[in-house]
Amino acid sequence: MAEKDVSNTWPERPSTFPDLMTPQEAAMFLRLDQIGHTPVSACRTLNYWRDQGELRATKFARRVWYLRQELEAFLRKKTGD
Repeated sequence: MAEKDVSNTWPERPSTFPDLMTPQEAAMFLRLDQIGHTPVSACRTLNYWRDQGELRATKFARRVWYLRQELEAFLRKKTGD
C-alpha cells in the first residue's frame, strides 16, 4: 500500500484478523499500533522487513497483502520459538 493511501490514525482494532491482511491490518496484528507507530511509519517498517527478506508478502491486484501464516512465522522467528 502506498504511503499516500494510509491515514495518520489507526482504524478500530478488529476482534479477529483475517487470513489475508492489508498492511495496516498486518501492522495491528504485529501490535505496531500499540508501541507508538503511526500507520505510515508502521507500513514503512513492514516494507523494511519485507525488503530485508525477513517478512514475506503477497502482491495481488497492485496491492501488497500479508498472509496470517507468514506473520505468525515472522513472529516465531523474531521471538525464537
